[in-house]
Amino acid sequence: AQADIVLTVSEYSRRDLQRVLGIAPQRLRVAVEAPAEAYHPVPPDESLAAARAAGVTSGAGWFTYVGGFNPHKRIDLIIRAHADLARTMSTPPHLLLVGTTTGDVFHGESGRLRALIAECGTESLVHWTGFVPDERLRQLHSGAIAAVLPSECEGFGLPAVEAAACGAPVIATTESPLPELLAGGGIFVAPGDLPALTDAMRRLACDLMLRASLGAEALRQTRRLTWDAGARAALDAILEAAA
Repeated sequence: AQADIVLTVSEYSRRDLQRVLGIAPQRLRVAVEAPAEAYHPVPPDESLAAARAAGVTSGAGWFTYVGGFNPHKRIDLIIRAHADLARTMSTPPHLLLVGTTTGDVFHGESGRLRALIAECGTESLVHWTGFVPDERLRQLHSGAIAAVLPSECEGFGLPAVEAAACGAPVIATTESPLPELLAGGGIFVAPGDLPALTDAMRRLACDLMLRASLGAEALRQTRRLTWDAGARAALDAILEAAA
C-alpha cells in the first residue's frame, strides 16, 4: 500500500494485482523472467543416458515435473493422469518428479502423493529425483514427452519456460502467463480439469509429430525472453521509484 512502484514478473500477474489487490495500473511495472543459459537442447543420447540414470527403462518415454510439492501445484492430478496412461498404453511412460521433498514448509504433500502413487500402482514408473542441477535437468527436459505444470495458478511458471528452452513441449495451466509466453508451444488446461490433463498427456505421448512441432515452437518462443531485458525493466522501475 505504501509503495510508489510495484514490480512483478508477468502481464498475467500485473492483471491479477489490479484485480485482486486493487493496485492502480499506473503503479505497476513488469520485468519478465527468462531461462538461464544452461537450458538448451542436447543430443538424444545425452537425454537417454540421463533418463536411464533417473530410472526410466529402455524404450520408454517420460514426463517431467519440476517444482515444489505443495497442494496448489496439483501434482495429484499429474499422478492420476499418468496412471491412466500407464493402464492403457502398451509401453507406459515414466514420470519424473524433480525437486527436494525436505527442509521446506511448502513441501508438506509428499507423503500424501506417495500414498496416491501406491494407490494407483505406479511406483515403478514414478521417480522422485530430488534436486537436479541445471546441466542434468536440461538433459531430462530435452528428451521428455512434455514438461507438466497444471497448477491452480502460476505468476510466471519458470520451470515450464526452462523446459521449453530445451525444446520440450509444455502442458501447463491456463491460470498463468504461459499461454501467452509459450503460445503454440504446448497444450494449456484449466486448473483441476483431470480429463483435459489426461488427454493432453496422451496426445503428446502418442503423437510424435505434434510433440516435435510444439517443442520447436516452445523453443522459438523462449528465445524472445532474456534476463538482460528483465534486468533493464527492473532497473527502470527502481530508478523511477527513486526519482
